[in-house]
Amino acid sequence: ERSHAITRDRRVMASRKHPTGPPPSAGVLAKYVQAYARDAGLSEGRVRGWISYMVMAGALERAAASGQPRFTVKGGIALELRLRNRARATKDIDVVLQHADADLARTLEGALSGEAYQGFTFRRKGEPLLLDNGAVNLEHAVSYLGGAWTTIAVDIARAEPGEAEIEWLPAIPLTDAFGITGPVDLPCLPLRLHIAQKLHGMTLPPRAGKRNERFRDLIDLLLMEELVTDYRGLREACETVFRSRDIHVWPPALAVPPHWIEPFVRLAGDLDLPVADAEAGMMRVRAFVERIVGA
Repeated sequence: ERSHAITRDRRVMASRKHPTGPPPSAGVLAKYVQAYARDAGLSEGRVRGWISYMVMAGALERAAASGQPRFTVKGGIALELRLRNRARATKDIDVVLQHADADLARTLEGALSGEAYQGFTFRRKGEPLLLDNGAVNLEHAVSYLGGAWTTIAVDIARAEPGEAEIEWLPAIPLTDAFGITGPVDLPCLPLRLHIAQKLHGMTLPPRAGKRNERFRDLIDLLLMEELVTDYRGLREACETVFRSRDIHVWPPALAVPPHWIEPFVRLAGDLDLPVADAEAGMMRVRAFVERIVGA
């Protein structure tokens, strides 16, 4: 499926006149985005986000190449790298800091504070927000050649057991469609850990007075299931994640909270999933977990 998505991207690019070089302004880049989004049947916001996430990840990897701590991409952007527009659109970029004790926010700021990356610069907006899971959320204004481009959110977490391993995935190509030389490959969380963490988050017992709102993890697992080839490695990853987080047991109970039903139907329709409702989706995930446990 990933190869099909890449082929489709190239077909869309081939149908359009390519930029002859980097766009001279944010306004011209916006026009390139409008044309690409129209031809590909995507929202302009999603394409604008793709560019922003790729150049930020590229800037972080450039900093790693110079000796600074590495950030690994995880979450929705890693899933989009695997599935492209078959994955749901994401509103932030999740990264993992590969350092045992460096400050999360300051390390990110240091990695982004160097010279512009392909004309893009990043400015933090507001103060870091500490999340319940120990991660830090930051907002950054993204500019291109001095012109305002967009604002993106970044969630930064410290590497957990097993997360030092990297899987390199092809970045979303930017040159042919937009004239920007972005990264070729990006360091991402390995698929088996990504799935294990999705299973953990989806089944996380809610705190008192709270609800588990992570119905989107059920959507993601239905899409990621088809990518799995190493069930033994996936079982080991699930055991590691559940053991190290030590909140609930593996294998987890798999039930659909009532408040997931309506939003699942809406998002499943947008993504053309093989199931139309959350109960049917959870049945598939139960069978998926059974295969993992039996590996």
